Amino acid sequence: MDPIRVVQFGLGPIGQACVKALLQKPGLKLVGGIDVDPQKASKDIGEICGLNESLGVTVRGDGAAALAEWRPQVVLHTTQSFLDRIEDQLTTIIRAGAHVVSSAEELFYPFQRNPGFSQHIDTLAKQHGVAVIGTGVNPGFSMDILPLCLTGVCTEVSKIIVTRVVDTGPRRLQLQRKTGAGLSRQEFEERIATGYFGHIGLRESALAVMDTLGWPVEQIEESITPVIAETAISTHFLTIEPQQVAGLRQVLRVKNDGQERLVLELEISVGAKDPRDSVEILGNPSFSMRIEGGIFGETATVAALVNTIPKIINAPPGLRTMMELTVPYAFLV
Repeated sequence: MDPIRVVQFGLGPIGQACVKALLQKPGLKLVGGIDVDPQKASKDIGEICGLNESLGVTVRGDGAAALAEWRPQVVLHTTQSFLDRIEDQLTTIIRAGAHVVSSAEELFYPFQRNPGFSQHIDTLAKQHGVAVIGTGVNPGFSMDILPLCLTGVCTEVSKIIVTRVVDTGPRRLQLQRKTGAGLSRQEFEERIATGYFGHIGLRESALAVMDTLGWPVEQIEESITPVIAETAISTHFLTIEPQQVAGLRQVLRVKNDGQERLVLELEISVGAKDPRDSVEILGNPSFSMRIEGGIFGETATVAALVNTIPKIINAPPGLRTMMELTVPYAFLV
């Protein structure tokens, strides 16, 4: 069987890591790279990704023309988090006749946030016979797919509590900045007020869980508060002084039929204590699980994207969700 032809769209840190993972899979063939940064255009993708060899694949910025020439079967899309910023990119890919596996957090379950976008992408994808999906580690696994899988051994479920604590100290600078590291309290509040700050995708995770379990959403309460450093904390990239923001704590509570059914608790901060992923299921039977240290986000995000490639090839055309695909597992060949 011929390898699946793949183009990497977006060559930031996650996109570059995807390229390296793709090169390890004999069943996949990297045929192109796209990035809007003019400093990356016309360079070999091996150079952009810090490899010690030329891959013979040039990075291009003209998406439509490049895709028409390369004719990929799947495009890994790793650019922006927000639907309004990726719609044109997705449209270009779909019209080129390629399936899309994207890391855009809002794309994981976009139907309530933007029904018009969802209808447009679903219709266009069906017209061109391709599937589009958003995935990753969070959303995409740790706070939605994992707890849903755990309910598979329950005859009744009354409540789910999911907790994810991430120490961003060893992580990339972009994530530290994205979660407020180094800001003052006032700067943090100003960023929150823009609507484009904080962890993106927690609401999408909640809606996916509630809809899949057949719990109509009655009320959603969400809070985002800063995690304040008590002492100075240094990473490879920055130093956070006492009383500056080290990260954020985001909690989302969902009610159905007057009862709190789902609680998603997320802390992402430099120096976070007791990092972990945990799920508690209240039902029949009731039980809990805990992953010590938590799932390392960068590696897991790349894995989720790459492991979805062979599944999206066989998915029905249209805007799909991870709940519609088979159980996640590693693509090793």
